Amino acid sequence: MIVRYFLIILLLVPNFAVASEHNTKPRLPYLDWGACPFECCTYREWVANAPIDVYKSRNEKSYVVFKIKKDERVRAITGVVATHKLGVTEILKPVKIGYSALSDMPQLSLKQGVIVYPLHYAGEGFEVFWYQGKTYSDDLSISNTDSFKTISSSSYEWWAKVRNRAGKTGWTNKTNQFNNQDSCS
Repeated sequence: MIVRYFLIILLLVPNFAVASEHNTKPRLPYLDWGACPFECCTYREWVANAPIDVYKSRNEKSYVVFKIKKDERVRAITGVVATHKLGVTEILKPVKIGYSALSDMPQLSLKQGVIVYPLHYAGEGFEVFWYQGKTYSDDLSISNTDSFKTISSSSYEWWAKVRNRAGKTGWTNKTNQFNNQDSCS
């Protein structure tokens, strides 16, 4: 009887270790809904600086709902940044980092050897990163090489949902082919 319980415990312990390990990283693709990934980025009226196809869904294999002509104005409704590959950054010395939307003070005190997972660029040198089930933003750039070591960079794609003057809506990942996205200029 004791042997049976011992075997059950041995079988379950590795599963608990695997489950807790998976909880330290976000599932991919990680979708950051509403994100606009640069300083002063805003969803509003955008102007196309090239012809752009707009798709039914966030997939270039879905059908084209409408085409935007160069200089045509559309309403950017929202967007999503889809991270397909996590970045990996190691903390090299104790630091206070991690701003949240709710605070203008760093939320984390991290020790040497801790790993954080950059998701995507946020603007002004800041990146959105994942740590223990939450997202934060901070400057994890090469200018901070005494505090951080970039092991690998993230890979992500930004999709925007747009509506034309005829009222048709769809998605485009050609977000770099629009003007009037920057509310600071």
